[in-house]
Amino acid sequence: MMTASYREKKQREYRSRLNKALHYIDKHIDRELSLEVISRAAGFSPYHFHRIFRSIVGETLSDYVRRIRLEKAAIVLVHNPFRSITEVALDCGFSSSSYFARAFKEHFGMSASKWREGGSYEQRLRKIRQSDRKDVEDSEPSSGYNSRVGNKTTKEHEMRVEVRYMAELHIAYIRHLNGYWDPGLAETALRLYKWANTRDLLKPDTKYLGISHDDPDVTPRDKCRYDVCVTVPKEIKPEGEVNTTILPQGKYAIYHFEGQPQEIKEAYDYIYGKWLPESGYQPADSPCYEIFLNNPQEDPEGTYIFDMCIPVKPL
Repeated sequence: MMTASYREKKQREYRSRLNKALHYIDKHIDRELSLEVISRAAGFSPYHFHRIFRSIVGETLSDYVRRIRLEKAAIVLVHNPFRSITEVALDCGFSSSSYFARAFKEHFGMSASKWREGGSYEQRLRKIRQSDRKDVEDSEPSSGYNSRVGNKTTKEHEMRVEVRYMAELHIAYIRHLNGYWDPGLAETALRLYKWANTRDLLKPDTKYLGISHDDPDVTPRDKCRYDVCVTVPKEIKPEGEVNTTILPQGKYAIYHFEGQPQEIKEAYDYIYGKWLPESGYQPADSPCYEIFLNNPQEDPEGTYIFDMCIPVKPL
């Protein structure tokens, strides 16, 4: 069993790496800040960094970078009145003055020129009033739970996680490009199962899997990529829309999930934002996947039951 001091040590390591990413963003705010570049600065795999960042910081990486750029620009506009708005926008990493103008107005509720002319003072007054109201709200009794981990206790979550070695899996899959909640996803799955069944590939030991490639808080919901998969013998070759690949062997953190679709994001948030930072592990450089243990379409309550498998390596 992990001691409190061990957990604190591992949390500090995660936060240390995350601070390197935040420091890198601050120092290179005027440059292109891609997921790959920032995750490399933090020493994390780009496969998983966006989830780690959002779960710990509370914002998506793109939202955080955009906000920091806007807030820096707002300060420069007030304290450097002779610099043009276009110059400020470009120095703060915006690709064009028109994009900056739209983003600034959306974020601060006024144009950059109005902000410079005195709107910043009005904004500060509004924030003071909002802060006063929040102080009153915060004085109300709290549930005591992290909002990104929902209403399950930490102990309940931890009981669902174990680290174990997983063998290499050979899979056939069809990639669905229209989001995790698209009704057409079920039809994509049926096409794969029909393809496999007509080739006598569906056996009692066949595993049914899913691979979520994108975070819906980062990628538009209707653009999230999802692979519907079944395990197949290694000699099976790609055919038409069906592709094949290998999921690597190694250690995986396994989270046993039972619940409704809207609860899946909470489970991922727990793994990336709470369990991993305390575990002594970090995500390895391969995608996570889900092994389905039931057919939700046949469950009377539409319950999803699957093992969430996140590849891990020592921190």
